[in-house]
Amino acid sequence: MARSAFVDWLGSGSVRPEVELKIQREVSASKRAERLASLLTLSYEPMFVWRLNGPIEFWNAGAEQLYGFASEEAIGHSSHTLLQTKFPVEFTAFITQLRNERYWSGELRHTCKDGREVIVESRQQLLDDDVILEVNRDVTEVKALVAGQAGLARELSAAAAKFEAIFNQSGIFAGIIDLRGYLREVNNLALEQCGYTKEEVLDRPFWDTPWWRGSEEMKARIRFATEQAASGQVFREELRYWVADGSEHIIDFAMHPIHDRSGAVAFLHPTGIDITERKRAEAELRESEQRLRGLASIVESSDDAIVSKNLDGVITSWNRGAERVFGYSAEEAIGKPITIVIPHDRLDEERMILTRIRRGERVDHFETVRQRKHGSLITVSLTVSPVKNVDGKIVGASKIARDITEQKRNQEQIATLAREAEHRSKNLLANVQATVNLSHSDTSEGLKRAIEGRIQALANVHSLFVDTRWIGAELSTIATQELAPYSEKGKTRVRIDGPQVLLEPNAAQTIAVILHELATNAAKYGALSVANGQVDLKWSHEADGRLNLRWTETGGPAVQKPTRKGFGGRVTEQMIAQLKGETRFAWRAEGLVCEITLPV
Repeated sequence: MARSAFVDWLGSGSVRPEVELKIQREVSASKRAERLASLLTLSYEPMFVWRLNGPIEFWNAGAEQLYGFASEEAIGHSSHTLLQTKFPVEFTAFITQLRNERYWSGELRHTCKDGREVIVESRQQLLDDDVILEVNRDVTEVKALVAGQAGLARELSAAAAKFEAIFNQSGIFAGIIDLRGYLREVNNLALEQCGYTKEEVLDRPFWDTPWWRGSEEMKARIRFATEQAASGQVFREELRYWVADGSEHIIDFAMHPIHDRSGAVAFLHPTGIDITERKRAEAELRESEQRLRGLASIVESSDDAIVSKNLDGVITSWNRGAERVFGYSAEEAIGKPITIVIPHDRLDEERMILTRIRRGERVDHFETVRQRKHGSLITVSLTVSPVKNVDGKIVGASKIARDITEQKRNQEQIATLAREAEHRSKNLLANVQATVNLSHSDTSEGLKRAIEGRIQALANVHSLFVDTRWIGAELSTIATQELAPYSEKGKTRVRIDGPQVLLEPNAAQTIAVILHELATNAAKYGALSVANGQVDLKWSHEADGRLNLRWTETGGPAVQKPTRKGFGGRVTEQMIAQLKGETRFAWRAEGLVCEITLPV
């Protein structure tokens, strides 16, 4: 029946209404199938259909454009052989998953006709009769996109149901837009995953659909994408979109022009992949990397040695602090056993530490000795912690070693100084006590002056000890200091002569007090009590190590030998005797002579 006659027949009223409605539905379904077939065949997205036994049955324009093989070159050949497919899993496991789950997605590597290798995000669906629909998206340039591009292709069958299945089972958001920008078709995934119905999105401008309701900027971008695709150009961009519950997501969006056989744009094909989780994961990865870089910077710049090792004691990391502390470079240490820095007599410590680490224990502030590259020993404080993998299993240990050699040396020096200070304090107090006990006067005021003078003599010599860090005091300095009050400017009343002799503290204190006693006595009764009197102090250091000191007074009042030994004489003799020395007094008429001999 000719079309005009058929139309006349329809209009004659000879056909029942239900039959007429059925015919109209079939015509509509046929047009829809033709439209979907054109979409799949002409789509720029690589799509092909192959059977489990190997040969390709359908190869669309997108596959031809990506791989370089014409349809005639591809159909009838095994896709895995033609494209030299590299699977992320064993091929048998891949086929088993397809058979069991009827679906597979993942990253594949294909070799194009010109020898280029491309990376594709592949989604494969097992349809009826062991037919595989393979939809690939080239992610070589953009890297890490997680789904394929729209416009899946499969066998070009006249069956509308099969094309509908392809459209709805593509694994990506997909739709069909007319040249006015109205959304005419949308696949199930774009509705179900977003919570919208067809009534909410179809037959309206695509930029006015609820996916873009949260931003005027996004609406403008979609309108621009529609105009660009209608002019024959592909649009691709990461955009924000909104689902029914109001939450915001991110989509890798593309809009392709679909051309008819004449080359004119027939309709537009929007596709998209939700990359919200990937973006979140990338952001978390960047934050994690920043934290790790921060930690790595801290570890690398630390003055402490920070080392990691596995459970066999083999070094796996070695920071600059470790290089400074132990002398080995990272290249020399990594891969070597940690025992390269442990003295042989302390190897049992490492076994003990590894045993505790395997039990999950931490070793805190363990002081021990370690050996540097050239053999010198250092004292270190160790802190060792277990290192776990992502599954929580202990796989090694992190060790922080702080060189406390100088600290320990300082502690020992402080302890030594403390003991020395205690000894010297006791000695000083003993000298003061002896000085007080030996002091004597007829009056309290005289006793006070005597004690003050002797303690001042001790204080003067102690100030000399500070300059020599308590090694002792120079005899000439002691003599000059004690006799300074009796040396008048321009007059030579006191002559001091002798070689340099460093007296140890006890001897220095004794000589200081004795010189004080002799000078005080001379000032009261002897040569220094008159204007023209003089004192001559000389000493010599004999070969046997003994010091001979001679105090001679001249020009003073006539001297008579005392009938009994005075207090000053007794103090001098007793103090020199304590140093195993000897004291001799000569009471000559022209002045007192005192000779002292003591070992130094």
